[in-house]
Amino acid sequence: MQKDTPGTTGTPRADITSLDIPVNFNWNSDDSPLSPIPDSIPGEPLPAQAARTRILSECLRDGLQGISGYPSVDAMMRYLHLLHAFGVRHATVGIYPGNADRLDATMKKLLARMREELPGIVPSVLSMCTEESLKWTVECKDIHPALEAVVFMGSAPSRRLVQGWDLDFVLGRMETFIKKTAEAGIPVIAGTEHTTQTSPEALRAITRTQVESGAYTIAMADTIGIIRPLGTYRIVRFLRAELAALGVPDLQVDWHGHRDTGNALGNAMMAVAAGADRIHVVSRGVGERSGNASLEEVVLNLAAIETEAGLPVSWDMPRLLELITTYQEMVGVTTPEHGVLGKRYSHTSSGIHTDAILKAHHLADQAREAGDAALEEKLREMSRTVYSAVDPETVGGTASVVVSPWSGQSSVKLACMLSGRDPRGLTPETIDGLLARANELGRELTPEELEEGFAKAPAAHGA
Repeated sequence: MQKDTPGTTGTPRADITSLDIPVNFNWNSDDSPLSPIPDSIPGEPLPAQAARTRILSECLRDGLQGISGYPSVDAMMRYLHLLHAFGVRHATVGIYPGNADRLDATMKKLLARMREELPGIVPSVLSMCTEESLKWTVECKDIHPALEAVVFMGSAPSRRLVQGWDLDFVLGRMETFIKKTAEAGIPVIAGTEHTTQTSPEALRAITRTQVESGAYTIAMADTIGIIRPLGTYRIVRFLRAELAALGVPDLQVDWHGHRDTGNALGNAMMAVAAGADRIHVVSRGVGERSGNASLEEVVLNLAAIETEAGLPVSWDMPRLLELITTYQEMVGVTTPEHGVLGKRYSHTSSGIHTDAILKAHHLADQAREAGDAALEEKLREMSRTVYSAVDPETVGGTASVVVSPWSGQSSVKLACMLSGRDPRGLTPETIDGLLARANELGRELTPEELEEGFAKAPAAHGA
């Protein structure tokens, strides 16, 4: 088998033998004199790198290719307004739809609404290297003058083989259509599918073509989610070195990653550490197959790095839960029970956990009674984070406590307090009765069952 086997120039071959099947490059492990495998990689981005990183929402493009339907323009506009309020300034909102007239009309209506209602978000569309796609992109630009275009082709040897493309054909097409798109007044983000399976030699030639043809951004895509953090660091560093050699060291670099092997977050962080400027994300990681890099995971981690360094956070984090919940409802995806900001991200019934949480609240009450507001605030925060990495108040959520077979008296009292009642009003019989019922049923008690047990407890002071 051969590396980077040439095909033809646009016609799939019919005379392929086993010797012609190409081998995609593996940036995780394949040697190359152009890009040695790193001996080590950073643990995470530096604070300054995290602070300058921007995100591009793929929620209304790649995310929608992973669901069974297509939202209304009104629904997508509501979501875009939330994105803007959260702090996102770039969003991909479509891809050349071919003969899909309904999709074409929907995307163009969305662009028209964005132009009128939401000038603070720069829209982009994906455009293939064909005359038909270019014509459609220009039509979109006529609707929204600030439009940008991701002009792309597949670049991995396997993709080129099945398409009947040799590398020269890919380079020629990219040069032609990047130039034509730029000449139409549309800023070009030059992209490749399967970037992470493309050899350093081919990627060098592609990058030179993209830069010399007028692209202002280079987008790298882990199209099938195959790369790991070491490979991500290696390929982004290679691209940065190539851009420096071409005399454009500050050209913007985008990273687009999928999570087929569970590495999307780690790859996004390594891309930033290696010099990527912008990360493509989708709320809840929705997208084709296993999905895309998750918006909430990426921003939670970058925001944590900023906060720990004493830097301002780049996004309005208390809006995060509302943002991703709205997206889920729009695309018909249910909230996961577990995982980052899943249903149980701040939920507990464990007696060990609730004992510590309740004691933190008691200390906070003592600080309040002593008139020490600053201490009380710190202790309230401790109560929310002693058993949760994510303070629910910082993302627009609330703590959740219930009673289950794993609970103790502290669980009942804390659940009562969080319901707005004073747990001192609970009788020993009520506490024991709720614990006994949870043990008898062998499950968490429902909110209705807890409400029935708490009904006679008085309201908490100050509730």
